[in-house]
Amino acid sequence: MNLSRYQLTLAILVGVLVTFLASAIKGSYQVYFVDLTELYGRSRGTFALTGAIFGLTIGLMSPLVGWICDRYGAIQTILSGAVATVLVYFLLGFMQSYFLFLVLYGLIAAYALTAMTFVPLGLLVDRIFEQQHKGLAFAAITNGTAIGFMVLSPLWVWLNGFVSWSIVCLAIGTVFLVIVIPALLLLNRALPDIVATPSEKQLTPGLSLHRQITGTAFLLLAISFAGCGSSMAFIDVHLVPAMQHSLDGSENHRETIASTLSLLGMAELLGALGVGWLLRFLKPGLFLAFLYGIRALSLVLITNTQSPSTFIVFGIIFGLSYMGTVIITSLMCLSIFGAQVKGKIFGFLFTIHQLSVFITVWAGGVIFDLTQSYQWVTLFVAGMCVVSVFAALILQTQQKKEAAIYQQSLNS
Repeated sequence: MNLSRYQLTLAILVGVLVTFLASAIKGSYQVYFVDLTELYGRSRGTFALTGAIFGLTIGLMSPLVGWICDRYGAIQTILSGAVATVLVYFLLGFMQSYFLFLVLYGLIAAYALTAMTFVPLGLLVDRIFEQQHKGLAFAAITNGTAIGFMVLSPLWVWLNGFVSWSIVCLAIGTVFLVIVIPALLLLNRALPDIVATPSEKQLTPGLSLHRQITGTAFLLLAISFAGCGSSMAFIDVHLVPAMQHSLDGSENHRETIASTLSLLGMAELLGALGVGWLLRFLKPGLFLAFLYGIRALSLVLITNTQSPSTFIVFGIIFGLSYMGTVIITSLMCLSIFGAQVKGKIFGFLFTIHQLSVFITVWAGGVIFDLTQSYQWVTLFVAGMCVVSVFAALILQTQQKKEAAIYQQSLNS
């Protein structure tokens, strides 16, 4: 697709804007979690169900969002997510029912975030950028999420001291109505329809989908990716309450939380770029195992600490590995299964990822209710990362063999 520099630049800028502001959906919930339990009169275990359903719905919504992209186009899909966000947050701003929150945030906001992130943005980048620029363009757009960690997360921590949840919801809805939707309409006018080509919709010959997702390579990828989902769920839901619990009464605890989240986002951005560069020299399975290893170590560091500096160190170490596990898993999926079915296989992997999110979010809240501590939650997530280390190491030894089997099936 031959597009002007203005069109390509506009796509990048609007993409970064969307991912940056879409991070508010998880970021505001993350910081206001304890306040929300009090607002809705629920225990942390009960209220964590909203975040658990949110994570699970994202995994289940991914195939639907993919179908909408194919049928109506990438920009239209992203626009539907922005409209859904306006609806959700205006309703949450005026209504305070737990069951309404469960539906609005757990289901509709989950669709909104899915419709504004990886699936439609990947299609958008794939359709309008040349092959040699796709990686950099996708990294630039998705790094809006990391910028959200650096900029918006400290903002939520600051606002949490004196601004109510209802006002925050109305503000988020207004921003999407006044800024995001007009920007997407502008981009839609500037670009042609972005839809999948007919060849991309065709089924791939060779191994059946059932055999692919029950094979050794897929199972090992799924086990390792479950550790990614569990640890990301910890960051999205349990990290801030855990810090509030550990640092309660300490001086400058809000500043510590804001700094940790900001540094985590900065490290995430740098880590993603570093992983992309280092993959040219390192074996992906071994590198993946290393990232899960340092992630597990960072979690052990904060298991039973009340030191602000330890949380700061945690944010940096964890952040460096944050997107790397997604990038390497996607690369290994492509290497083993090939480009023709990589999207479908990665979609199933992402569902496993989100199932792990569901379990970690809900179980973490229940465990806190039972123990009044985040120590066991943190150790559980660290243990999941250790399991991922071993799965990645085994996968490295099996990768070439599994790829050869798959390629042979395509040629048969």
